[in-house]
Amino acid sequence: MLKRTLLLFLALTPLLFSAQTVRKMKLDEAIKLGQDQSKSLKLSQSRMALSEAKYVELKDMLLPAVNVSAGYARLSDITPFTIQLAPNTAPVTLFPVLVNNYTSRASVNESVFNGFRLKNGVLSQQYLLEASKLDFEKDKSEIIFNIVNAYYNLYKVQASRKLIEESLIQADERIKEIKNMEGQGLAIHNDVLRAELQRSNIELSEADVKGNLEIANYNFGVMIGLPEGTLVEIDTLDLFQSRNFKQFPEYLQASLQKRSDLKAADARKQAATMNLKVVKGNLLPTVSVGANYYYANPNPRYIPPEDAFHSTWDIGINLNWNLTSLYTNKHQADEAKTMLLQSSVMTDQLTDAIRMEVNQDFVNYEQSQRKVEVASRSVKQAEENYRTLQSKYNNSTALLSDLLDANVLLIQAKLNMTNARADAEIAYNHLLKSTGSNQ
Repeated sequence: MLKRTLLLFLALTPLLFSAQTVRKMKLDEAIKLGQDQSKSLKLSQSRMALSEAKYVELKDMLLPAVNVSAGYARLSDITPFTIQLAPNTAPVTLFPVLVNNYTSRASVNESVFNGFRLKNGVLSQQYLLEASKLDFEKDKSEIIFNIVNAYYNLYKVQASRKLIEESLIQADERIKEIKNMEGQGLAIHNDVLRAELQRSNIELSEADVKGNLEIANYNFGVMIGLPEGTLVEIDTLDLFQSRNFKQFPEYLQASLQKRSDLKAADARKQAATMNLKVVKGNLLPTVSVGANYYYANPNPRYIPPEDAFHSTWDIGINLNWNLTSLYTNKHQADEAKTMLLQSSVMTDQLTDAIRMEVNQDFVNYEQSQRKVEVASRSVKQAEENYRTLQSKYNNSTALLSDLLDANVLLIQAKLNMTNARADAEIAYNHLLKSTGSNQ
């Protein structure tokens, strides 16, 4: 029975391992996959396409209006118009009754002057189109940072799990060593219990880390569109790089020049300016020219009418001035002015928010760098402390509890170092995002 169970397990082992695919991934690859997968970017692209369609639609209104029409009508019979020229003579029919009516017409109309409403309307929509493109760049920047953040957080969990697994191996070796010493009378059973208790505590930490790793890996896979069950292995080759850290004024200046959302706000302000000009243009008259070509049977310009096709044409100019707008338009102008003021205030408000964001991210990155330095120093101190106590314990000049405490401090120092380095990278990328440099 045991043999059959073992054979069944060996047969199923490849299937168990094939259920999950391990994929080693660089950060650049994750960013590309995440951008292709992002639903928010697809929505942003659709908004940009809609804005472009509206822009093209307004541009088409600048073109001349060309119309072609044709028709046929069957007219009812009527008594022809007659006149009697002399008494006792038969009435004379002046115009024949034509029951078939064929009409065709081609016309061209062009607006010569419309108070620059069409021109300014096109310019307004052009600025809105530019704003939608900049919104897309802003959304892309957000997506990139979210992927970077998730990538380094996944690294932290994976590194923590690896460190805990190494600690478990060390704990097993220590328990084995203490048991040997107990057998030689060099250690007491309570020392074995202490070592096993520490291992149990490490196992509890491992269980938490495994759960966090499963959640982080699943969420990251969904974010970048990986197949279900894919295990992502972080490629640590180029994970940490030296940074050319600049002074705060340089980052602030870059943010005011590069931030897509600030450029988009300025574009919307320009659109509101053009919209105000459109409203003001309603006070002016409109002038248009047009031409028509007729080909009809009968042609009404031919008298008497005859059952034959004749062509005629006309050309003219039209002036239209809505005098009521001299009164009613001021309300629309007030509304447009208010919208322009709101756009201006929102741009200033966004500028202040960007300045504060850049300052905060700059300070956070400086602090993260200091934390890396402190964590690095702590690891060296914890390693030296553990090495010293290990030597003392082997020479029976230190208690096991001191050695175990030193081991806990070493594990914690290494975990702090892992988290500090990853957090520093996240802080740097957040600084790049706030300056508009991560697109």
